Amino acid sequence: MKKIRRGDKWFKYSYMVKSTHLAPHMPKTCFFTAESLQKMITRYGEVILKPVIGSRGSGVIKVSFLKENGYEIHTENKKKEITEFENVVNHIKKKIGSRRYLIQRRVRLSEIDNRPFDIRIIVQRKKNSRSWKVTGKVAKVAGKGYIVTNITRSKGTLLTVETAIERSSLEHISVSELTAKIDQVALLSARRLTKLFPHHRIYGLDMGLDQKGHIWVIEANTSPMMSHFRKMEDKSMYRRIKAYKQG
Repeated sequence: MKKIRRGDKWFKYSYMVKSTHLAPHMPKTCFFTAESLQKMITRYGEVILKPVIGSRGSGVIKVSFLKENGYEIHTENKKKEITEFENVVNHIKKKIGSRRYLIQRRVRLSEIDNRPFDIRIIVQRKKNSRSWKVTGKVAKVAGKGYIVTNITRSKGTLLTVETAIERSSLEHISVSELTAKIDQVALLSARRLTKLFPHHRIYGLDMGLDQKGHIWVIEANTSPMMSHFRKMEDKSMYRRIKAYKQG
């Protein structure tokens, strides 16, 4: 049961959003129903649907309201326009089957050459330690035409966070100040999640920067992949993450 809950996006979100410090960084999220989809689309115009249990960008769907032209459904790198809301719901239900899904406000991520990017941050602590540390962070830039930043799925690219910010529309913001704030939110997230999983020692946080530089926690992972850091030319973060895992 505990292992299932570690992978349950709703279980983690619903606990994190109750923190007064983290709430401003958590995009509005709820369970998918026809009624909740209509409310979220009306409020935000664009939403992301994703499975409650899932990883690596699998099953992610973006739904956008197109005003006079109905709705657009964007899956992987394919787009489809549907005129009636009822048909949108039927299309989604057919696509997701019996899987439980969440609806999340779509954060308009900062972009590099019209491609959105987010940030994977690894936060760890050593055995018998209460002190959390950011041991690695990397920017994932989505492949052309994709909504997900998963590198394998979207054929995207990896950059250092500093390089990504400098190349993005956020170039006017202090890189050092922004990265310090990212680390702060990541550490707050790890400390909050420790109350749910007191013996856990590593989290992988997918965090986004919107077009004003506000930091959002898109998702918290309890079993993060290390492949991003292994692929970086500078292997120092990868070595540090491995050292923390062992110690």
